Amino acid sequence: MRPHRLKILVGVFLVVLLATLSGRIAAVFQGPLETRRSIGARRAKELEKRQGELAGARRDAQELEFWEKRSLPADPVMARSAYQAWLLELIGRVDLSKQAVTLGEAVPRGGLYWTIAASVQARGTLEQWTAFLFEFYRAGHLHQVRSMTFTPLGRKDLLDASLVIEALVLPRADRKDRLTAESSDRLAFDKLDDYQVIVYRNLFGRSGVSDPTDQTYLTAVNQVNGEPQAWFTVRTATDPDQALLKLRQGETLEIGQFRGRVLEIAGEDVIFESDGHRWLITIGENLGQAFALPPEF
Repeated sequence: MRPHRLKILVGVFLVVLLATLSGRIAAVFQGPLETRRSIGARRAKELEKRQGELAGARRDAQELEFWEKRSLPADPVMARSAYQAWLLELIGRVDLSKQAVTLGEAVPRGGLYWTIAASVQARGTLEQWTAFLFEFYRAGHLHQVRSMTFTPLGRKDLLDASLVIEALVLPRADRKDRLTAESSDRLAFDKLDDYQVIVYRNLFGRSGVSDPTDQTYLTAVNQVNGEPQAWFTVRTATDPDQALLKLRQGETLEIGQFRGRVLEIAGEDVIFESDGHRWLITIGENLGQAFALPPEF
């Protein structure tokens, strides 16, 4: 065999040998490497999961601390006494009459907290009850009104009300014998004046008689001589000339004791001003369904 042919055969043999060995070597090292990668990925997922659980636990701890600051006093007996005194003080502050406040015993709930049920009965005007509920929900106590029933008293513009309230006691509250001084952020508005629209609208009617504004509907918005007009249909009108009122911007609408001035007519909506507040009404709605606009709108 010639020397150069021998060299070629030897070279081919070495190439085949190296290819075979490299495949085996790769098989020897690649398996453990893939295993390590798989373990590393699994550990990374576990770490991410644990970090998420830790973050959730921190959030839960912060939330629990938040509620503990608003809980009734940690001592259920002291909590019951202090909360009853606070309810009576609030009733006196808004000048409700014929009041009766009773509280049940603290009831343990799974060893995690206690609930205290309270019953409040009193008499007052809608304005007084609005003030009561405003102060109730502005306070930072861990409580809520579970049910509320109002009974109008004929022509006296008074309401007898019965409220069922539930308050919570957390065993790790930061106080033992006094109520929290924290305030609440549960209210939509910060000032009682912003809730006077409830008094003005008076869902219970006036003097026990149906409010004529409930029978006055915005039935159309028309362009007359290039100027928008709001057309109101008064269903209680006995005079045909008063059954359909056509008002332009700036004109006044008077229905019974209601008096309002049209501020804006746009599309299907009309904005009017009454008793210092602005109201929005849409075609098809009656005046009693008008929406009170926030002061900043």
